[in-house]
Amino acid sequence: MNLKKYMMDEMNFDRIEDFLDGELSNDQLKEFEKDLLNDSDLQMELDLHKEVDEAIMEQDVMDLRSKLEAIETPPNEDKKRKFKYLTKWNIVAASLALFIGIGSLMFLANNKSTYSNEKVYSNYYKPYKIVINNRSTDMGIDNMLVTALKSYESKDYRTALDLFKQILDKDSTNITSNFYSGISNLEINEYHKANKNFTRVIRHKNNLFIEQSEWYLGFCYLMTNDRDKAIKQFNTIAKGNSFYKSKAQEILSRLE
Repeated sequence: MNLKKYMMDEMNFDRIEDFLDGELSNDQLKEFEKDLLNDSDLQMELDLHKEVDEAIMEQDVMDLRSKLEAIETPPNEDKKRKFKYLTKWNIVAASLALFIGIGSLMFLANNKSTYSNEKVYSNYYKPYKIVINNRSTDMGIDNMLVTALKSYESKDYRTALDLFKQILDKDSTNITSNFYSGISNLEINEYHKANKNFTRVIRHKNNLFIEQSEWYLGFCYLMTNDRDKAIKQFNTIAKGNSFYKSKAQEILSRLE
């Protein structure tokens, strides 16, 4: 706000004060109302003045006004007018400070923890380290899985995905390939595909990657803008006994 635009001279200040207090004569009132129609600045000053008067109805500012008015009034008329002007604007300044303070507190209260989906993702998502928890009866699949995981470890996710796919084409129940395909898809921003990978792991039920898949599924929802589903997913984790329980609670505090 450009405060200079709203600063009023003493004459306008007194006219507006008298207008609001009902102390203008009929002729003065007509002249003032005429000036209002032709002077947008005067109208703006009047509007500001009304807002200030409404503001000082608040109890805290009323207390301030009482203290200010309790100060001894200067003896002569010129000083009295100047004192009136300064006192009023001291109250204006106090009112604005109060409103800014309350507004800031309300903003912080409403937004203190809210993160965007992307910020939650960047703060809490980390790719999973390599763990092999199942072996195939097919040595060829096992060897291919080792190669795929080496590509995964070196962050060559597309090569890893090609190899995981070859494994899943032969054995669709290979949980390790499904799970690490999900992480690899997250890493290349293929969130819908990652969702399918983690969902397969969760539906399988009898494996050691269920908690991890539930955790990463929440990030899939975030990055596909399914915020409600993400909240529901992390809420389920937060209410359970998962390793990710405390982190899920933190995320919920950021999302809700």
